Amino acid sequence: MDGFRRRDFLGATGATAGLALAGCLDRVPVLGAGAAPSVGPVPASATAFVTADVAALLDSGPLRDLLDDAVPATDIDGLAELVADRTGIDPRETRRAIGFATPADGVAGTVVDADWSRSELVSAIESQANAPTETTVEGRPGYAFEGVGLTVSTLEDGRHVAGIGGGVRAIVATAAGSNGAVRPAVRRAYGRVPAGPVRFAIDATAAGERTTDAITRDLPRFSRDVIDSIRFVAGSLSTVDGRPRVVLHVTGDDGTGARQLKEYAEAIPVLISQRVDDETIERALGEADITRDGTRVTITLEGSETIRPLVRAVFERALFAVFSVTGLSVEDLLA
Repeated sequence: MDGFRRRDFLGATGATAGLALAGCLDRVPVLGAGAAPSVGPVPASATAFVTADVAALLDSGPLRDLLDDAVPATDIDGLAELVADRTGIDPRETRRAIGFATPADGVAGTVVDADWSRSELVSAIESQANAPTETTVEGRPGYAFEGVGLTVSTLEDGRHVAGIGGGVRAIVATAAGSNGAVRPAVRRAYGRVPAGPVRFAIDATAAGERTTDAITRDLPRFSRDVIDSIRFVAGSLSTVDGRPRVVLHVTGDDGTGARQLKEYAEAIPVLISQRVDDETIERALGEADITRDGTRVTITLEGSETIRPLVRAVFERALFAVFSVTGLSVEDLLA
């Protein structure tokens, strides 16, 4: 692409979603009185979190087909075998994962339920980075890879924890009950999207002025007001009638804000066509079903052909983020 690459677009889109969610929980009533679902040890400081049932994603079916198609130059099995050859651990042994991030503070962390021992995980990271320093995290044994800023530890139940910028400490303290968990309002937003192997929620109350300025700089003037009106963004990847489905809920301050959000969502394909030379993304968003119910705007995408380019783009960015921590690029891995 000229000027604005797809990776840049995805980063801006993700940040916009995060911003849209960040800043509203304290301004209006929360999303009803229903019980907030449990999401695991996600700290109260989290701006965004995601849960993944990896075992379900790897089962044969439409979602596995999407993932196989998203891996550059190979498929999930091929990528897993390459990772195992390079590191000694097989990512297919992961059952579930939880991740959170607070980008404004440079903090992120993940909890992984997998069949690896702690020594196997540490050795895998050490094979791609410098030797770690033994440490403790909230009383739990840990390892700090100072060269890449990564720390790893384990929870009492045996799940692995990895993170940067204090992410591991936040997770371990939350699991132990000495740190507050993510707010019920955010978990309720998470619980309102359709159940599926992947679900996420973003709290829009935490976006700073600088982040807002960066996101809205190249967008129409009214975008600032629209983004400021967003309370939450939550979404899921699931299947319905054997077809993959992506559902995104964007909750606004009030009915007026939600109406503006719906109009803005409907204009996204046109705005993208003016800025991004990527017909697949433009076409996918153009085929979205967009509805509004009170303060909530729902964006729904269905079908492999519609969702595939978005899944591929997100997967590529996820690979880039994961491997960049150890200094190993996706291109190096597949070479």
